[in-house]
Amino acid sequence: MLAYVLNKHGKPLMPCGPRKARLLLKEGKAKVVYRVPFTIQLLYGSSGYRQPIYCGRDPGLTQGVGAIRGDGRILFLAEVTGRKDISELIYQRRCLRRSRRHRKTRYRKPRFDNRRRSEGWLPPSVAHLLYEHQKVRRLVESILPVTAWADEINRFDTHRMWNPGVSSRGYQEGPLKGKFDVREYVLERDSYWCVLCGSPEKREVHHIIWRFRGGSNRPRNLVTLCGDFHSKVTSGEIPLSAIVESYRWPARLNAINKRFLEGGSVSVPAYRVKRAREELGLDKTHASDALAVICSAFHLKPDFLEMPPVYRGRFVRRENRQLHRANPAKGGKRPRANANRYLMNKHGVRLTKYDLVEYRNGDRRLIGYINTLRSSGTARVSNWQGRELANVSVNQLKKLQNADTLIWEVD
Repeated sequence: MLAYVLNKHGKPLMPCGPRKARLLLKEGKAKVVYRVPFTIQLLYGSSGYRQPIYCGRDPGLTQGVGAIRGDGRILFLAEVTGRKDISELIYQRRCLRRSRRHRKTRYRKPRFDNRRRSEGWLPPSVAHLLYEHQKVRRLVESILPVTAWADEINRFDTHRMWNPGVSSRGYQEGPLKGKFDVREYVLERDSYWCVLCGSPEKREVHHIIWRFRGGSNRPRNLVTLCGDFHSKVTSGEIPLSAIVESYRWPARLNAINKRFLEGGSVSVPAYRVKRAREELGLDKTHASDALAVICSAFHLKPDFLEMPPVYRGRFVRRENRQLHRANPAKGGKRPRANANRYLMNKHGVRLTKYDLVEYRNGDRRLIGYINTLRSSGTARVSNWQGRELANVSVNQLKKLQNADTLIWEVD
């Protein structure tokens, strides 16, 4: 394990061992800045000696990041999982706003397509995926003096992922050739009958996996239903599931590949990453791919004798601007969406959601994140994956680190 070091001005220096960090803290020459990854800041001037450090990244929903010193010493490894709920939250917000406009401003003339998108605009889900990659990069650069970056660039061919044997004219001559649209193809495929009851009346084309949950308009995700069964399936009375491939995440990565190279990163194709990983004898993980990216781009051989632990984290939703819940509670009242944004304990410390806290009770000691704050003055403490650890009073909690949208696995 390594302790990452900042100088007194907040600029990154070379990391040190845990023993040296412990002595600096004990002598009052440094202070703790981050608990995970453990980072200290010096309180006195230093020479600022630095060595070349090369970083690599395997982008995706779960991104792997690694850093290697010029002599092959591995300094940092991490796997960070992004959020999957952006599209669903956007859909819910759209439904709520549409309902409010219909109920309260019916006299207004409907408007649409009256906004001009700025240059470089990205859909919210793609923009948040890019933000997650940028945030992790800024975090690494804030604790290590990075010399250069390398990114694995995957160019996904979604048509070939669906049909591996496609080539040349096959891209234009798909299953919809000669059909007016995909709806006509699905109806003809299902013989214009409901697949559940066989009725030819009130035919509807239904998405098995809804669009905002990752489904697509491909024929594999569409099925013919009659009006009665369509309403029952939509309401959840009749479960309807199938194994349907989703190419949403490959498409999102295709959209932001160019943004990775704008920061001066070295582009490494996927086949070179695979070859480097196999030469190193590593398993297929995101952290291993990050090491393979560095080795392929900068021709370094990592030293596996002193492997640091792999930090695991995930992005969470901190802010919620919704005032009230959409569904009323008992009594017909809609509860507030954020009943307790923060609580103050008896020591005057303000605690909010996703603060890193410590709880001690005799020999028992645990460290976790605040998941829920209650009006009774208690808090639900959970681990980084949301599993409950304890329900205790806020007066028994010691705040270790302020909340952030990126939380880490802690021991």
